[in-house]
Amino acid sequence: MPNPPSAPVVLAALDEAKDAWVGCGDQRVFSVGVGASAPAQALPRECFDLITDGDRLIATVVDGALKLTTLFTTDGSGQRWEPMTLPKPVSARHGYGYSEGRPHRQSPDGAFLDTSPFGITVVEKGRGRVYVLRSGAAQPEGALQVEPGHEQDIWRAQATPLGVLLLLVINYRQTALLHFALDGTLLGSIPGSDDDDDEEEEQTWGGAGVCVLDAARALLFVQDKILLVSLPGLQVLETLVGEWPHFVSVTPAGADRWWVGAEDSDALFLLTAEPGHPLHLHASHRPVSPGAPLMHVGYKTPAFHWTEYTSAPLTVSSPVTETWRAMVRNDGTACEAVRIRVSGVLVGARVVDVSVRYRGQPLPMVEEHRVNLVGKTAGLEGGSTAELEVTFKPRSEGSGPLTITVEPCSWQWQGKDEPRALGVTGHPASVQFLLTVE
Repeated sequence: MPNPPSAPVVLAALDEAKDAWVGCGDQRVFSVGVGASAPAQALPRECFDLITDGDRLIATVVDGALKLTTLFTTDGSGQRWEPMTLPKPVSARHGYGYSEGRPHRQSPDGAFLDTSPFGITVVEKGRGRVYVLRSGAAQPEGALQVEPGHEQDIWRAQATPLGVLLLLVINYRQTALLHFALDGTLLGSIPGSDDDDDEEEEQTWGGAGVCVLDAARALLFVQDKILLVSLPGLQVLETLVGEWPHFVSVTPAGADRWWVGAEDSDALFLLTAEPGHPLHLHASHRPVSPGAPLMHVGYKTPAFHWTEYTSAPLTVSSPVTETWRAMVRNDGTACEAVRIRVSGVLVGARVVDVSVRYRGQPLPMVEEHRVNLVGKTAGLEGGSTAELEVTFKPRSEGSGPLTITVEPCSWQWQGKDEPRALGVTGHPASVQFLLTVE
């Protein structure tokens, strides 16, 4: 939605997704039940966020100022809600704040839930609070009070055996990963507190997500790689190739398996992380087919969506070229210009040559930041569709994620005597898949 409500879209599933609860903003959270034709059943409370813990649901409820008021639990019926006692937060200093001795300024923005093999976290970024609820527990084990984040910051938190792993992305770019015990003790951090290594700073630029794998390992997704780190101390054990331009969400998919999905993308990856074996990240089809929209709110801006495309892995064998084809539709208002990005480590390393045709015409592409190829073309009317063809010609060998994004843009003036620049003015269509060049 161009003007989203303050609350997120929430989703929880029990019994291997036989029952799913979906809600949005100030809409009532309801049960979809088994099959698309099942009647929707309203839950008795409006939840800000919702998650599953075994055979029960955990929900956050906030007040009008978006402060967490209650943490609730209920069984699969969703009819009897039991409040949990919230512990008093323990002070913990993370060293990435802005107060410089002044009192902390709180800007409540809701209470978000996440899960790991070691429990559930409740994050109030705007108030600087993180709660840890162990699986099956009647109330949270503990809570931390750190300096609140700003509007332009992103926080992610996952429970560990000793406490909580907190990812801070400051002003969308600068990244810190912190491991706290629930008594406020800092167990490890990236960058380290006495770290003067410029290379390490580069590794932690542009955080995209975090995943606790087991008691001894976690993953940190950053813009151009994945770091496998140790617990509790956060030493970097291995650096894996990856391209993560958007934030990622991670959810368990079974023993030593996780689904990894990039926000604003239909691409889905299956991560296998069995102890003692190499990590594998496989591009995958979505586990379920998307159904009809729950509601139609209309668009006041351009909104691009794929109508025909695939996120299946693509293999290109020399000397034969391969072409990826898709149809994109503008479900919103008309846009002035369209910008197409093709990005990935194989592009930056010149393992493969890329050529693009849009609406049947070749589109000149220019290199940007060594990993992107960018092309600009005329706009797309509301309700119109356009064909996109991306052709890959092998130059060498390699494998890695590739992202293709089509952005609705408009020309914006930078200032007096400054050249005008394209700015994204709506919802882009983006897909990520695994490209292998042989």
